[in-house]
Amino acid sequence: MTTIAAPAEAVYVQLAPPKPWYIRLRRVARQKPLGTLGAIVLVVALTAALFGTDLDLFGTTIVPGFSPQPPQETEITARLEGPSWSHPFGTDAIGRDVLSRTIAGARTAMIIGFSATGLALLAGTVIGMVSAYAAGTVDLLLQRVMDAFMSLPPLILLLVLVTVLGPSMMTVIMILIFFVAPSSSRVMRGSTLVIKEQQYVEAARTLGATPQRIMLHHILPQLVAPLLVLASVLIGATIVTEAALSFLGLGANSPENPTWGFMLFEAVARPPLDRFYWMSMAPGIAITLTVLAFNLLGDALRDIFDPRLRGTASN
Repeated sequence: MTTIAAPAEAVYVQLAPPKPWYIRLRRVARQKPLGTLGAIVLVVALTAALFGTDLDLFGTTIVPGFSPQPPQETEITARLEGPSWSHPFGTDAIGRDVLSRTIAGARTAMIIGFSATGLALLAGTVIGMVSAYAAGTVDLLLQRVMDAFMSLPPLILLLVLVTVLGPSMMTVIMILIFFVAPSSSRVMRGSTLVIKEQQYVEAARTLGATPQRIMLHHILPQLVAPLLVLASVLIGATIVTEAALSFLGLGANSPENPTWGFMLFEAVARPPLDRFYWMSMAPGIAITLTVLAFNLLGDALRDIFDPRLRGTASN
């Protein structure tokens, strides 16, 4: 006599729901305190850039700024005045409030930093992906062109190009793209060479996916993590480069949009510097804290996204 075993009862495993985003964010903040500090400083800098001075649209002020005074407003009777309640960081040689001009300089720095870095990473990512995936002659030609760009002396060429084209925000952005894109393409090429050998990419290729689809749907999403890390570092570098050009009088400075670098130049041009220290204190602190914040955030993002640098506790 044959006995038939009864079917086993189904076993249901209840998975724990995903934790809310704020709990995960709080855990990352505890594990990366320096990165969290950098993020807080950047939030302050971005707030100053967006809402520090009047936000205009087609000549109409849509959001009034919170800076104490307009950056171009002068008070002849208060010129070279030290820090006080009315001017926390003093005034410059023609009576403009240093704090207001520093807040206004945040907008110029962030526009140039994010625009130049974003466009350079876009160009570098496209060049790096195409170069690595196509390989062969295409890879050889593109990389030799990138090598030629990277071999040019950056500071000298920057000075020459700005002098020829004229100092302006658009000129500085275009020149910074010209120098940042080749180095970013090298990073994206290296990452693409590793990703395109993965099994899921081989499977997509075997199933007949076109190179364009593979690059857009299978390779590009895997490049987001290195792109974020690279962007956090490059934005700080572009802000420092723009400040150096402005210090030499070749940046994007204007009465309505002052730059931190040109404010430092005005402080140095007013001897003795130790007597009028407040003119250099605010822009110097702004440059230092902003660039340091981007670097701290970049280090934290690298540790989070790179499994070789994070422990099991951060997973």
